[in-house]
Amino acid sequence: MERQYLTVASLNRYIGSVIDKDTHLQKVYIKGEISNVKHHSSGHLYFTLKDDNSRINAVMFSYNFKSLAFEAKEGLKVLIEGSVSVYDAGGTYSIRVNTMELDGVGNLFLQFEQLKKDLLKEGLFDQANKKDIPKFPRSIAILTAYPSAALMDIMRVIRQRYPVVKVIIFPIPVQGKGAYVTISNKLKEVDQYGFSTILLARGGGSIEDLWNFNEEQLARTIFACKTPIINAVGHEIDVTICDYVADARGLTPTAGATLACPDLMELKQSANILERRLHEILLHQVQMNRQKLDALSNFYLFKNPEKLVTNYQLRLAHTQDNMKYIFDNKIINTKVNFEKTSQQFHHLSKLFLINTSQHINSLEQSLHHQMNTRLLNNQNRWNKSVAMLDALSPLKVMQRGYSITYINDKVITSSKDINNNDLLKVQYHDGIVYALAKREES
Repeated sequence: MERQYLTVASLNRYIGSVIDKDTHLQKVYIKGEISNVKHHSSGHLYFTLKDDNSRINAVMFSYNFKSLAFEAKEGLKVLIEGSVSVYDAGGTYSIRVNTMELDGVGNLFLQFEQLKKDLLKEGLFDQANKKDIPKFPRSIAILTAYPSAALMDIMRVIRQRYPVVKVIIFPIPVQGKGAYVTISNKLKEVDQYGFSTILLARGGGSIEDLWNFNEEQLARTIFACKTPIINAVGHEIDVTICDYVADARGLTPTAGATLACPDLMELKQSANILERRLHEILLHQVQMNRQKLDALSNFYLFKNPEKLVTNYQLRLAHTQDNMKYIFDNKIINTKVNFEKTSQQFHHLSKLFLINTSQHINSLEQSLHHQMNTRLLNNQNRWNKSVAMLDALSPLKVMQRGYSITYINDKVITSSKDINNNDLLKVQYHDGIVYALAKREES
């Protein structure tokens, strides 16, 4: 029987078809750790998914990668849903990833970062909103599990540092589902009691154990409280949302107790140091004053007080002489200034009178000239008017041979107004003649 040899491509395609027909491989759920992350220019994500014993190549195409809610980076533990496929050209198989999410703690971390970002934007972490922790509290409310190692540490520190403070313990659940609701309600209650400080505390644990202190409701309750709050949850490496919102953070419950109250022994030591320094300062001041007093007591003027009076008398006489000299100079200067001012005023007055007289003469000449000019102009206008009137006078016309005829003192302007035998009065330029009218026969 003749053997049939397959090409490599044919074999790879066959294996690919077998895998494609296997329904168990078309939707697989795998968990592992990301490594060898590569972001392709096309937008695809290539990486290796591994565990302690094995590894497999994986690809997440751009249309699925765009909806990824976190940054894919080395070392992340993830949960993947996808399908197995064969790459013909390379003869390798890989996982085509449809969805990917963080595994366990990773999801919690993602929630933590998102809430932290939101509350930061709202201003819940702003230093300006934080209240000062009282240096000398009258009373402290402790909210923690009872009994617990954290509570024992807190009480031990407070008794050692500041035993005079009043301490009241309010037991709360510090882990478990929904514990943050009980803690929030208790905080609201305690906030009404007028404590100087509230200490919220618990010991260390996993992120799941501490998760109640990362809940938004508890964070907003802490922010709304009027009483200063110290959050002392977990160990130094454990950071919760409540740490950011609280007025102060204790790295541990013990550190929180240290923040809540002063150290009485340290205060006493500081007071003793201050007392000694004050005593030294006062003693030095007394010694300095005593030396000054001794120096003043031995001052030669105090032993000869008449010299003090003599000196003051001399100073008084000198002052009087100075005042008299100044006063006399003031009077002389005033007289000189007055005489100088008087001379200036006299000179200015004389100049003013001369200038005024000259101005009046100038005005008088100008007025006389204007009057003569006006009279001459009026005279010319008068002569011109008389000449015009004379030219228009009836007597002037009558001198050229004209006359005026009257009948009963009525001027006759037409021959039709004259009848035979009418007595006419004819006026010439040099007299009057009477005549009897005689009309010619036509």
